[in-house]
Amino acid sequence: MLLLPTTVRAILPFAFLFHSVAAAPIDKNAILDQLRKSGACCTALEYFLPDRVNFVTDLAYTSSQLSFWSAQEQSVKPTCIVVPISTQDVSTAVTILSVAHQASIAGCKFAVRGAGHTPNAGAANIQGGVTIDMQSMNQVTVAGDQKTVSIGAGNRWGNVYGTLDKLDLAMVGGRVTPVGAGGLLTGGGISFFSGRYGLACDNLQAIEIVLANGTIATASSSRNSDLFRAIKGGSNNFGVVTRFDSKLFQQSEFWGGTLSQPITVKEAVFDFFVNFTVSATFDPYGALITDFAWLAGIPTILHNIAYTDGSTPWPPPSFKQLDDLPKTLTTIRKDELSSFTNEIAALQSVTNGRQNLFVTATFTNKVGVTPAFLADVFALADAAQLQLLTAVGFIFTMSIQPLPHVLYAKSAPNTNVLGLDRSTDDLILLSFAVSWQLALDSPRIEAGMQALEAAINAGARQKGLFNEWVYLNYAALWQDPIRKYGDANVGFLREVSRKYDPSGVFQRGVPGGFKLPV
Repeated sequence: MLLLPTTVRAILPFAFLFHSVAAAPIDKNAILDQLRKSGACCTALEYFLPDRVNFVTDLAYTSSQLSFWSAQEQSVKPTCIVVPISTQDVSTAVTILSVAHQASIAGCKFAVRGAGHTPNAGAANIQGGVTIDMQSMNQVTVAGDQKTVSIGAGNRWGNVYGTLDKLDLAMVGGRVTPVGAGGLLTGGGISFFSGRYGLACDNLQAIEIVLANGTIATASSSRNSDLFRAIKGGSNNFGVVTRFDSKLFQQSEFWGGTLSQPITVKEAVFDFFVNFTVSATFDPYGALITDFAWLAGIPTILHNIAYTDGSTPWPPPSFKQLDDLPKTLTTIRKDELSSFTNEIAALQSVTNGRQNLFVTATFTNKVGVTPAFLADVFALADAAQLQLLTAVGFIFTMSIQPLPHVLYAKSAPNTNVLGLDRSTDDLILLSFAVSWQLALDSPRIEAGMQALEAAINAGARQKGLFNEWVYLNYAALWQDPIRKYGDANVGFLREVSRKYDPSGVFQRGVPGGFKLPV
């Protein structure tokens, strides 16, 4: 049942709270009139945004759906897809959908997507609702002094780096070409450059965002600073981000590539990794993702390496112990950032369009204890993949990444909501990426991975290595990462949500993704 226009007027009073804002572009009464006539959000959206709305019979609809990474997201079918090309388009769409939300019109819930690289079904797409596809908002604008860059929230990192590489510039961003800027930055963001500059979200200088009532606002350390902090880790809970302004730094070619080793050296790799992750000796130019990848049940070790000081001969001291171990393949060379992000993307391309799942955990790095624990984790993972191996097209990868205190402590106090500031330990980030072909295998794979997660966390507790933090960008649907930010951060996020979205549009009208704990 449609609510009266007086209900719509109730959302207006909080617009005065924001600095640097633009008014919603269309009158709420006009929206209600159109919704009454059409009875459907997609029809109303098409009326106010001609040539921006695509339906299932349109080629652009199919193209958008197929550009999701996972089969789970591709299987979700919105009634229509809105493709904005400007912030004003986003404001118009959100205003219409917000009015529809408050009027309780069926079929008007919505999702927001950038690159669509999150595997979880419904995280960035919606069944029977409206998906806002931000991919056309992919501008990359470098400031005249080359100290900042403004990037559209629909960017993939390959597009960003293609521009910056030509200028010998870089920003703290993602490590895989097709991954989206929006999801990575609002979830935290670990980078090849994080050892030098910290998390990607903490290098942002300003964020442009469309709020629940269609208002266009700027969030920064000096304007709407509470919102600025909340977005950095708060994912899709506060509005539709349309632009990020980030710091830039000079960056010429540097060392990187892939180094593959036989599984027989895994104990030596565990010892190296644990020592590499110690804050007291951590090399800020070094970045490492160590993968244990099983193909047809057979494991191998694959390191994705970056060393961002290109003036140093290879191998630098921090990687010499690893480089001295037996190798089966190496592509280590000096090159541009985009070359390395393309290489990782090529290694992962086999998973495109398939059933995919991420699961993650975090634990403490202790030199005398953690190597044996890593061996236990490997044994648990090996047993788990054997149980799931009969799934058609099954691919199983376990990754470990260093997260020393010296890296995440680069965040100034209260600059994000991730909750890492509760710890002073050197940490290791563990993640699993599982891929398979058939949806019918999904229930048992998800159950198997939940059991593996539980067993690993139980072992970590037993050895005094457990850390509750869950990295949102690697989290499975059941892992509830925002709750793991800690009670103080969750309380702060709720306050910010009530202030900027008092009607709860981005909690209930945008049901996908990781919502604030109720």
